[in-house]
Amino acid sequence: MRSSQLTRNVYLRLLASHGLLRPCPSLAGRCLAVSSRPRPSPLLTRRQPRRTFFGIFQKPPRVLKEPDLEPGYDVLLHYNSLETDSARPPARDELLKGWRQFIHTKRKNHHRALNPTQAYLTLRLLRHLVATDPETEGQGEDLSFSDLRAALWVTATKPPKGTTEHHLELAKLLYEEIQLRIQKMREVGIDEEVIREAVGGKDTADFELFLTALTQYGGSLEGAERLAQFRAERAHDEKNLLPRVRVFWTLILRGLAKEGREEELLLEWKKAAEAKVEYMPPVHEIMTTFYATRDRVAETKLWFEKPVHANWQRSPRAYMEVVRFALRNGEQQWLQPIFEQLINSNPQKEWWDVIFQWSVLVMDKGVEDIKQMIQVMSAPVEGKETPKPDAATIDALIKAAIEKQNPYLAERFLSLGAELKIRPRASTYILQMDYRLDAKDFSGVQAIYDKLLQGEVTVRQDEDLPVLNKYLRALCAVPDPDVGRILDITADLEQRHATLEPETVVSLCMLFLRNDNQYDVIDTLSLHTVSYSLEERAQVRRAFVEYCLDRRVSTARVWDCYSLLRQFFPETQPDERVRLMEGFFARRRPDMACFIFGHMRAQGNLAQRPTADMYVACLEGLGRHPEGEDGESLRLVHNMLKMDTTVQMDTRMYNALMIAYAANEQPDTAVEFWRDITNSAEGPSYASLAIVFWACELTPYGDRTARGIWQKVQRMDLEVPPDVFWAYCGAIAGSGHLEEVVRLIRGMEGSVGYGPGLMTLGVAYNALPGAEHKEQFEAWARTEHPDIWAQLEKKGRKETIRGTKFNIVRDMKA
Repeated sequence: MRSSQLTRNVYLRLLASHGLLRPCPSLAGRCLAVSSRPRPSPLLTRRQPRRTFFGIFQKPPRVLKEPDLEPGYDVLLHYNSLETDSARPPARDELLKGWRQFIHTKRKNHHRALNPTQAYLTLRLLRHLVATDPETEGQGEDLSFSDLRAALWVTATKPPKGTTEHHLELAKLLYEEIQLRIQKMREVGIDEEVIREAVGGKDTADFELFLTALTQYGGSLEGAERLAQFRAERAHDEKNLLPRVRVFWTLILRGLAKEGREEELLLEWKKAAEAKVEYMPPVHEIMTTFYATRDRVAETKLWFEKPVHANWQRSPRAYMEVVRFALRNGEQQWLQPIFEQLINSNPQKEWWDVIFQWSVLVMDKGVEDIKQMIQVMSAPVEGKETPKPDAATIDALIKAAIEKQNPYLAERFLSLGAELKIRPRASTYILQMDYRLDAKDFSGVQAIYDKLLQGEVTVRQDEDLPVLNKYLRALCAVPDPDVGRILDITADLEQRHATLEPETVVSLCMLFLRNDNQYDVIDTLSLHTVSYSLEERAQVRRAFVEYCLDRRVSTARVWDCYSLLRQFFPETQPDERVRLMEGFFARRRPDMACFIFGHMRAQGNLAQRPTADMYVACLEGLGRHPEGEDGESLRLVHNMLKMDTTVQMDTRMYNALMIAYAANEQPDTAVEFWRDITNSAEGPSYASLAIVFWACELTPYGDRTARGIWQKVQRMDLEVPPDVFWAYCGAIAGSGHLEEVVRLIRGMEGSVGYGPGLMTLGVAYNALPGAEHKEQFEAWARTEHPDIWAQLEKKGRKETIRGTKFNIVRDMKA
């Protein structure tokens, strides 16, 4: 997040609508991965149309959709990019205007949460604004109390998905800035009434918002300390503040319960009780829910049955929590008298809705039973208005049916609403879509969606977005997706400026990729990921990486996917890029793998450039899947290594170079790296010995170099691992010295302390040139080592340009 790469290469590039896809490289014609020369993108480059007579009947070229940034957000992004690069920021009034515009837009569209990345950018610019003096910069305008309060409201009221550390920091900075300004006004002697008028008389409201933020974002312990400080500063007026203190303490208790802090929760309730905070329904709900959701039977019963202050009715949510608790723990019998007492208390309609849900979930009542209960509820009572069922009642019944996973029962409850002449509301339709989706009734879901489109009910604050996301994911998941319907729905949502969930974007993009609809992938990413947090972007990015690694997908489609990944997600982590590189190596496309490595090498962010381990992985990949004698990709990677001042040459790096050059039919060059190793302070490793012997096997007259190295090993009396010994046998066999190889294998016990194995015979056989030598070696091996040779025979043989070879794998590692 602290890299300007995210802002500069994603958001600003999207706004400029730069090129989006690279052509799939081929063996016939390739460009250098790190070339600075601009190249056209033939796959999706916008070209100037030619004016011809027949051209007037052609469709206009597809125009890519621009990202839908919230007003002011571009200013936050631009400032972050400049600050990260230590560049001079824009004028303060421009930054202030953008920050204020973004905050007040969020305040207006309060159903859109401030996501973690937006919170980080807002915090970063706010620090700059509060640290700079507007008068010094020739600007008299500054952040007002209403600006700070609006930002605090936006931060506190709607928790986002993902991490909230920056929300907590932002809330603290905003509240402290408000308090600091009030304190400065007091220090210069301004009257309290004037201060109260200046800040809008909302000091307790500000504190409540601050506590809300603390308790929502993991700072409940600090919230408890702040509350204690708040009470101490206002001890002289504690009696008048008690109603507000009740609210504050409820926030603290709810936060501690959310964080699972049982000990602190009980301690804080004890303090609240001593301060004369009563056991009100909200507190009863918090304590009951805390233990009920953890299936703590004794504690749940204790806190639920504890008398509520002034015999107030327990909250509907508390009743629903104990209903679910009873179902999970077999406590239906304990629950029976509780609900009988609730029914006999002549409750209001909200509690009747809970009673109906209890009847369906616990008592297994059907539609006729509920109908009778509604008649009882609605029976006229002289001198008293009785509750009547409404759309909320039908919603409650449908929710109970959904919890029972019974869509047929849900449909019957919907019919009951029609029978009772209850007009459904948007939430009813949304619930209907939900359970029909669970039942795979797509035609039924589409019928409800059409009603929503036609405006039969009013949808507020995008309340239908969760189920529409679920609908889109379900449509994408069927064996034969209706792409036309999917595009119609996404177009409707685009007109509403709605942002889809990351899971939905993943489903859409994977579908479009499978159908080669790259433009639709680009539109989807442009419209939605631009406003995502880094965590949400990572969710989409990981899906693209996994698609690229799926061996069932064609190489051409994978390259298109990678091109999109590279353009839209420049923050892709190095380990993910290495996985992609290795994926192309596994597809036997070392050219594509090296393009990916080159893109990593060209990153402006040093943290995303390849490390020594990544160079080694790339060179080892070229060793497993060589290009051949031309070795263009190998030269490319080697040149990158030469110019990379952040990577130091060591034995492991030289080993990797030996592997790559030996595999790419340049064993002479590989042997030269052996000389670099022997002249270095670190010296060779056992891996170096195995690799150089393999290079000698491939080099004409390489046995001469191999014998010299072997003599040094023997003089130093080193312990020789099996892979080094069989590599030496291969080096001698590669020059056709059959008798010497046989002598080496026969004398193994005395020279290295162990006998031959499958690889000893297999490597020697594969290295021998000519069919005659191979036949002689096979005859000897069958006679002296029949068991080992039988194992080798099971591996099978293949014909190569260098003769018959066994199917054994020599996986060279640096």
